[in-house]
Amino acid sequence: MSNDEDILYMVKQAQTLRKIDPCGAKAWILTAQTLYPNAFNIQYEAYLLERDGKNYEQAAKYFSIIAANFPNQHAELWQEINFLTNALRNENENSPEQEYYVNLYKHLTPEVQHNIFMHTINNCGDNLEQCIYIYILMFNKFPKTAATQAPRLLEMLAEGMKTDPDLYQRILVEEVLPMIQHKPPELSPLLACRLYTNSLEYYLRQIMDDNSDSSDAWKNIFKVLMICGQMMGWEPFLPFSKHVSQNVYWEKLVDILSASPAGSSQVLFYATTLFIYSLHGYIRNCRLKIDDTEISHVLVEGFMEWSAEEVDRTSEVQTMEPPKFSLTTSISPELSKAFLHAAQCWQLLNTDQFQRDFSQLMLALPLAPWISRFLFDLAIYFGHRDEANKLMAEMTTESSLVQSLQILSLNLMQGSMTLQGFQCILKILGELPPTHGQQLDNMTLKGHRHMIFLPLTRSALVQYCTRAIISRISRKLFEPPCSDRLLGDLLVLLQINLLDDVPLIQQIFNLINQRKTFNMRTLSNYIITIDIMEELNFMWNAQQDETNFELTGSSPGGSATPLIVGAVPPQPRRIGTRGADKGARDEFKALIRQQISRCNENIITLLANFITQEQLTLGQYIFGIPQPPPIETIVIK
Repeated sequence: MSNDEDILYMVKQAQTLRKIDPCGAKAWILTAQTLYPNAFNIQYEAYLLERDGKNYEQAAKYFSIIAANFPNQHAELWQEINFLTNALRNENENSPEQEYYVNLYKHLTPEVQHNIFMHTINNCGDNLEQCIYIYILMFNKFPKTAATQAPRLLEMLAEGMKTDPDLYQRILVEEVLPMIQHKPPELSPLLACRLYTNSLEYYLRQIMDDNSDSSDAWKNIFKVLMICGQMMGWEPFLPFSKHVSQNVYWEKLVDILSASPAGSSQVLFYATTLFIYSLHGYIRNCRLKIDDTEISHVLVEGFMEWSAEEVDRTSEVQTMEPPKFSLTTSISPELSKAFLHAAQCWQLLNTDQFQRDFSQLMLALPLAPWISRFLFDLAIYFGHRDEANKLMAEMTTESSLVQSLQILSLNLMQGSMTLQGFQCILKILGELPPTHGQQLDNMTLKGHRHMIFLPLTRSALVQYCTRAIISRISRKLFEPPCSDRLLGDLLVLLQINLLDDVPLIQQIFNLINQRKTFNMRTLSNYIITIDIMEELNFMWNAQQDETNFELTGSSPGGSATPLIVGAVPPQPRRIGTRGADKGARDEFKALIRQQISRCNENIITLLANFITQEQLTLGQYIFGIPQPPPIETIVIK
């Protein structure tokens, strides 16, 4: 027989006896090894015999011989290597096969262990995922190899992200970067930037998909930024802490900018990270839970307090300086700080030295919804009305209510409410949310344009719409002739916050006192504030016989009807002071008591109904036309 036939014969004899007579099988193998020490089949059969007997030390000895002498020739060897590496990747499994290969690995020498990994990597072919996992396994078992082998692994990850970004981004940030963070290898700036961009994209998807606390994600983003910075020899940025003010990060960025060359990649990536961090803080705080209800906030134009001497001041003068932010709610300071820091970074990154690279970064990141909202608010902030209108046409708003509010804000920005703005007010009042909320402070400021983060609650929306109308028609007080109807309607609107409008209310009452005749048509339906009732009571009692002070009610739709106390007579009459008899005075006292008893009514609902029911009259004040196009009247409950 030839040598091959002899080898095959002895191996078959050993295989036949392996299960029933291990000692006999071993005798055949020892004989065969003596005659043919370099035959793969004989060495592999010797390994299988020790494997079946769970003799780890001897099995490791034969496995080492095979791996050293026959690394690239036999499929059986590669099958065993694959079983071994798979067992090492899943060491937590407790199957008998798993236990065997883990123990086998422990009995191999470090040199053989390392060679197995390298042989496997070199023979993975097109199986990129397997090759990457073998690298990771080798780094776990031999950490020192990361210093020389990590660049190749990172290049493979960057290549894999072209075909399956989700998979390879996860491998990068969850498995590879933690292993090299203490001693990052040197990489080309292009590769390091690609890896950081992909890591940032991975964590941003987590942040955008998960509404819970994102502190861990941002901590990891800043950590990856630090690792990539070390790869490129950058000055370290600050580690993340949610307790550190954004001012501190901005000041650090300014220091780095002052010491860096124009267009520095270091500044580009640090500023981009800080921009996205500030932007996320802004977007997140625009939607907050209050009493288990999510409340959105919308950036809108605030109202400026003015006097008769300031009527002619132009909007261009008002917008020369950046606007302030009103502290209307407890969240206003956080929102304004996050917005301003995002704006600072945005302006820096859109300078000539960074704009092209920054634009490419933005295209690579899943930030389109945030950027769209931010750019619109930025245009509002800087008073760029045309740009804001263009952006509004391109972006998707969360609801028709928000869109109506934004259009109203743009209307107010130009200084004169249009018919479109007034229609938006009526639409807003027809879509009020169920959450009542609180009334806001500082909605009107003196001497400076300002912005308001308006919560989408019934109270805040009605207050904003009411203030928009007051701001427009209160100027009529200084443009005679000013009708009784206008004075009375303004008093109704001003009930929402008397303390902020004391000079305006005083002007109204001064005008009433100066008149020989005055008709208060809205008293019984809409005047319920005690302070106004007390002033009216004082004026009633102070009137002389030559004056005529009449109080009437109004029906929904705007037609004036007399206010009658008690049974309705066939011919209704007004309550007046001229020739007033005891009956008229008793009726007036009853009326005052009736209105005071209503002082606890919901002023928000009352004013919303007033605006919708009296829309034709209010439209006449605003636009100076006999009758603007009607909009369906909605009664708010």
